[in-house]
Amino acid sequence: MLAVIGFHAFPTSVPGGFVGVDVFFVISGFLISGIIFSALERGTFSFSDFYARRIRRIFPALVLVLGSIYAAGWFLLFADRFAELGKHTAAGAGFVANIVSWREAGYFDGGADTKPLLHLWSLGVEEQFYLIWPLVAWLAWKRRFDLLALTLAVFSVSMYFNLDRIRRDLVGTFYLPHTRFWELMAGAMLAHLAHATAAPSSLRALRWLRHRYDAMLAAAAATHAASVMGTLLIAVSMVVIDEQRHFPGRWAILPVAGSALMIAAGPDAVVNRWFLSRPLVVGIGLISYPLYLWHWPLLSIVRLREGQVPGVTARWIVVLASFLLAWLTYVLVEKPIRFGPRRRAVVPALCVLLAATAVVGLITYRADGLWSRTVNRTDKAAFSAYYNAMRRTGIAGPYRLECDFMELVSDRSRTSIAPSCTTRGENGTWFLWGDSHAQALSPGIASLVPDGMAFSQVATSSCRPGLGPIDLHVPGKRCVRANTYALQRIAELKPEVLILSQAGDHLSTDWDALANHVRDLGVGRVVLVGPAPMWVPSLPEIFINRFWETRTPHIAYGLSTARLTLDEDLRRRFAASTTLTYVSIINRFCDADGCLAVIPGIDPPELMTFDAVHLTPLGSVYLAQHVLRPVLRPGSAQ
Repeated sequence: MLAVIGFHAFPTSVPGGFVGVDVFFVISGFLISGIIFSALERGTFSFSDFYARRIRRIFPALVLVLGSIYAAGWFLLFADRFAELGKHTAAGAGFVANIVSWREAGYFDGGADTKPLLHLWSLGVEEQFYLIWPLVAWLAWKRRFDLLALTLAVFSVSMYFNLDRIRRDLVGTFYLPHTRFWELMAGAMLAHLAHATAAPSSLRALRWLRHRYDAMLAAAAATHAASVMGTLLIAVSMVVIDEQRHFPGRWAILPVAGSALMIAAGPDAVVNRWFLSRPLVVGIGLISYPLYLWHWPLLSIVRLREGQVPGVTARWIVVLASFLLAWLTYVLVEKPIRFGPRRRAVVPALCVLLAATAVVGLITYRADGLWSRTVNRTDKAAFSAYYNAMRRTGIAGPYRLECDFMELVSDRSRTSIAPSCTTRGENGTWFLWGDSHAQALSPGIASLVPDGMAFSQVATSSCRPGLGPIDLHVPGKRCVRANTYALQRIAELKPEVLILSQAGDHLSTDWDALANHVRDLGVGRVVLVGPAPMWVPSLPEIFINRFWETRTPHIAYGLSTARLTLDEDLRRRFAASTTLTYVSIINRFCDADGCLAVIPGIDPPELMTFDAVHLTPLGSVYLAQHVLRPVLRPGSAQ
């Protein structure tokens, strides 16, 4: 829990803190499977008792947090954000937040830190597991099937899906239950070894396994070594794993193995006894569930209201507030409901409350965020809705997403793009090649193409243009496919102008070699368009929260200085190039006051980008007319 909070509040300090969720999965699999196996051994297992315990454990704090965040959103969030919150409230109450997050994920999806209930995806995975696993274990026990073999089989199948799909569907592998169950099953296997649970047919094998397990527990040196090794594995995973890794995949083995070793070591092992048994650590463990529920929504709401990542002091305040709310939730809500005299009577009431919460959330989503709320009756609300709609659905046509080897909605790779993307004109062809930043130039370039010229485009999200097999980490090998196809069509079309653009990492590409190669294929001129300005976390949010009254055209707040430095390096590198023409957007649009953020002469104001860096269609046209026209059509009137 501390690792997860550290990652969410201070990601640069704890880059791999999100593996705390994987540690939690192992612990959950061990504890809950242990309850199931013990009850099966005693012959007292009851589905009603099992799920009543889960309801008393999970529902009270969840209802409180969902209701509180919904109430805060009512007063703070515009319609589009509130509609999204309603959907996530319903998903969280229905324990399908992981499925909804998977379906929502996309290249132009809003940032994770703007979704107050995104963290409930892990609760969805856990509860989906416990809707299936008790029934499977009970049936196996009744039919005298080897439970250990069953556990190993489920573990192996889920692990296979995890390792296989990570190369093709990174988002799905992260969120979907069948690629995560192996982590809970690792804990279930340990729980099996800790109980004398076995059908007669596996008794000998179980005795041998239990003998080895008990022998380890009896050897103090072995348990100490296991706890220390487990601690080191978890610590290493928090350092070497970051958001750039393909996770879970094989990287998740580190925290899962570390957690399994620490659990297997038992309570008397050195780390478990001298650290994890300390009153303060135990106390954090007791409030860990409400702490998990509270911390992320508070961080997210502060982030939404400030329009930027909160400062260090603000984040520390949020963390401390999360601890306070978690303790109050545990003392005033959890304990009385879980251990009070009317434990059975509260179960139906909790089910009704959670169901009502889901219904309210669903109604809010279906009603498009309830526009009748006071907070929506402002120009700011309409402005925010405009850019969110553009981000989600408004760029498919202008960006020519039919020319992308990635599907926008699902992030899945395509095997081909539309034939209309690469056609030959009567008087020749202009060709645009790159990633989504090339797509952002498309509306503007289209406004410049001379009559009789065709405008071809191969621009694939997250894929840089290049000669070799680059961007191999992108799922589905779509970058290799995109660049192979682009070079093939360039050789056939022999375009008069080839325009190249990409998000970043320009200095890793041998642009002279690429330019010489395509010119050998018949390209007339090669134009490399440099990086566009980037405002973090997003230009619309910064404009609404900081510059709404002043309508400042040039904005330095939130501006990425790294891109300014990159552009300066590229201008210097290609100043005397004879192989390509470098076009600097930043040199034209940025000055001491910042970079051009508002398109001149339009009222109400139209921003240059709809998110952090991707141009709006009008912004693209403005850029093309003022920056690209002198290069692509020298001598023509603006």
